[in-house]
Amino acid sequence: MVKRQYIARRHRNVTLPPLSKTDEMSRRYDDVIDLSVGDPDMACDREIIEQMYADALAGHTKYTEFQGDGELRTAICRAYQEDHNCLFDKDNIMITSGGTHAMFLLMESVLDEGDEVIVIAPFYTYYEPQIQLGRGKMVIYPTDKDNDFELNVTDLEQLITLKTKAVIVNTPNNPTGRVYHESSIKQFIALADQHDFLIIADDIYSALNFTDRTTPIHCYDSTNPRIITIYSFSKDFLMTGFRLGYVVADREIIKTLRNVNEAVNFTVNAMAQRAGIYALQKRHAIWSELAVEYKKRADYAYHRIKQMKNMDTYKPEGTFYLFVDIRQTGLTSEEVWEMMLDQAHVLVQPGSGFGVAGEGYLRIALTCDVEVLTEAFDRIEQMDVFR
Repeated sequence: MVKRQYIARRHRNVTLPPLSKTDEMSRRYDDVIDLSVGDPDMACDREIIEQMYADALAGHTKYTEFQGDGELRTAICRAYQEDHNCLFDKDNIMITSGGTHAMFLLMESVLDEGDEVIVIAPFYTYYEPQIQLGRGKMVIYPTDKDNDFELNVTDLEQLITLKTKAVIVNTPNNPTGRVYHESSIKQFIALADQHDFLIIADDIYSALNFTDRTTPIHCYDSTNPRIITIYSFSKDFLMTGFRLGYVVADREIIKTLRNVNEAVNFTVNAMAQRAGIYALQKRHAIWSELAVEYKKRADYAYHRIKQMKNMDTYKPEGTFYLFVDIRQTGLTSEEVWEMMLDQAHVLVQPGSGFGVAGEGYLRIALTCDVEVLTEAFDRIEQMDVFR
């Protein structure tokens, strides 16, 4: 076994978040219904795969441009213009291997030692280690169910210091399903201008939005150099395994991302990038179908939860998650997490994995059809704690 001193000190005592344990837990029983990870049950559009395959046979198997396939970056610009009348140049775009890679590159590119990044809690599990890898410090701004998990800019402003470099905003939000109001976003952009910090818009679930508040944050002020967008094709296009995403930012930031990435990933998978081009061409048909399906699942799950003892939830406005309040059980979220797996053979995520503000909640991923969800909730409602 490798000696402990060979492991970097900063990685010796890492505590794995619950999300990192779900792969092993899903194999605890043969009949587990896995509602823990945000990996859709539906397959990527077959036509996208066939067109990608044809391009691979035609020679798209080599390095692409270091900043990403030029056709894909142009297609991204065209989509923003057609859908939101938002103008970007392809030099404002860097293609990445998914949203996680994008966030890592961004933290490495913009953070200095001790810089603070405010995250809105409950928050995506891996924001904290991504900030730490960039030598930054995470500062938590909590939201709560009593206020529908809405962003309160006045409260957030109290956390801003001279060390604040950025605030990460994820809307539609994982894990709460909240879509922030237009007035909150406008106030937030004004706050960034006033205090000179970066806005990192995590738009991973932008197409899975059940409201009419669909304007991306970046498109409220597309020429503002303080706004940065991170996007992934994973959820909106059922392409989690393709590992494809991008960053939209000021050219100086994009230049730095490219420089950093050349020592990390060099270029992104050429075939996945070709798939991205064809996905964007079919985006409206794909998004329309997904929105209908996930809304159906969300409505069904919401109805079942509202009928159970010791469970409550906020009706989601986007994503494919429900954030379920189980505080009335008197148990911790990890206790209920383990209990639900052992008694009902249903695997979810404990809210504690999304920061302190998530304690007392469970996140349920609606990544199975209604028939499977029916079986899952039938099992859960037989648990003594929810009867």
